[in-house]
Amino acid sequence: MCCSLSPYMFTIISVLWWPSGRHDKIISIDEENLSLWSLDMPRKAIQIQSQEPAGMLHYLSGGAWDPHDVNAVAATNESSIQFWDLRTMMKANSIEHSHVRNVDYNPKKQHILVTAEDESGICIWDLREPKAPIQELPGHTHWTWAVRCNPEYEGLILSSGTDSTVNLWLASSSSGDELTSERLVDSPTRTMRLDPLLNSYSDYEDSVYGLAWSSREPWIFASLSYDGRVVVESVKPLLSRK
Repeated sequence: MCCSLSPYMFTIISVLWWPSGRHDKIISIDEENLSLWSLDMPRKAIQIQSQEPAGMLHYLSGGAWDPHDVNAVAATNESSIQFWDLRTMMKANSIEHSHVRNVDYNPKKQHILVTAEDESGICIWDLREPKAPIQELPGHTHWTWAVRCNPEYEGLILSSGTDSTVNLWLASSSSGDELTSERLVDSPTRTMRLDPLLNSYSDYEDSVYGLAWSSREPWIFASLSYDGRVVVESVKPLLSRK
């Protein structure tokens, strides 16, 4: 073990790693605080560089580090999405939108954010016009718990929920124009736009709370269900051959 956050007095809900490449900074999120940590790898030590409370009546539940701006972090709570500036460790903006469970940035397109929500399923936001989502996807038959944007294929989104299912979606481009990726599904384009759901993976016996795409092979993902079961799947059969 290199170093541990175990002496930390709060229960950590989420840890965010520097968006690209090796770096000595990580972020931890607990219910009350967003903390920026500095790693000292040679000494196998870690210490808090800065910390900021979420504020009264705000209980943080997770977050995502903007891959296009390393000074920006989105954090979720019960009633809003908060946007933090790490240079000042202050909230720069927020979107008041209740029951957001999870959030992820689109790594291929700046200003685009995806959220998982209890009632509305999946919302896609353009942060330049944050008053309303630019697109909504149905999500799951029960709560939508997690979302992850694919690191390579534009518009490809994973979601998981308490209905014991992982769904694979193809979202349209943020401007409503033609999809920018030409490497996607074998099914006809017209069908893709009418039904954004590409596939459902239902080989689970419990709620699915964790999702991760492979950074080396972006057609592979892993999921974690409440019973501790990890499932690895490939979406490659759904992608057109280059």
